[in-house]
Amino acid sequence: MPEIFVQGVDVHFQDTVKSMPRTVVFLHGAGGSHHTWRDQWAGLKGAARLVIPDLPGHAESMGTPREKVEEYAAWLADFVKEVGLSKFLLAGHSMGGGIALQAAVHGIPGLEGLILAGTGAKLKVSPVILDGIAGRFPEFAPELVEWMMARSAGPLLREDVTKDVLSTRPATFASDFRACDAFDVRDRLGRINVPTLVVVGDDDRLTPLKYAEYLATNIRGAVLKILPNAGHIAMLERPTEMNAVIASFLQSLG
Repeated sequence: MPEIFVQGVDVHFQDTVKSMPRTVVFLHGAGGSHHTWRDQWAGLKGAARLVIPDLPGHAESMGTPREKVEEYAAWLADFVKEVGLSKFLLAGHSMGGGIALQAAVHGIPGLEGLILAGTGAKLKVSPVILDGIAGRFPEFAPELVEWMMARSAGPLLREDVTKDVLSTRPATFASDFRACDAFDVRDRLGRINVPTLVVVGDDDRLTPLKYAEYLATNIRGAVLKILPNAGHIAMLERPTEMNAVIASFLQSLG
């Protein structure tokens, strides 16, 4: 992956670089990495230029995780400047969706649209998750994965996601979940005036359908898509359907 420095710290990211009418910056969720969007990296290269960073302190990016979603949004504004993006869409999953929303309500320059997957305008975290991460992370990881995935998800994907979770430092998860727990932009959604796609799995137990419906109702002109037999990580559970929904949305922008 290419490297740049953002806020004085080395950042790793994927970039197709290819000149396209649209550029989409994908943002992973709490404790995640660019790997979250691997099926979109593989399947959407013909639809847009794809830029997928590891957030600070995650995977191959140096530095420390941020304690607030606002701090991640400030980092994002510097990141797109360093990459040289004058126009782009933000695609965010879970906490990444919160970062995208935070950037949008603060009027990040160059924003052309939003793709919000498995996220909400408020991201309250269950104390069970916070306590499990803090007190018994190795034993709790499979439980967290169960919450993340649809009840119909297969064992191979469960195993793969569990490995990803266990490869992340508990302190990174703890910091990210604290940031999510404090996040709330419900009273500022009216500031968003770019085309917005909201995607949710019908079996998402972490950010359930009512979160997505709230976004679609309160963001002007937003479109809601519900993916069947998908949980919180619908981009991995139903990649073909997710890619089709994103590609269709990008086409609708002209």
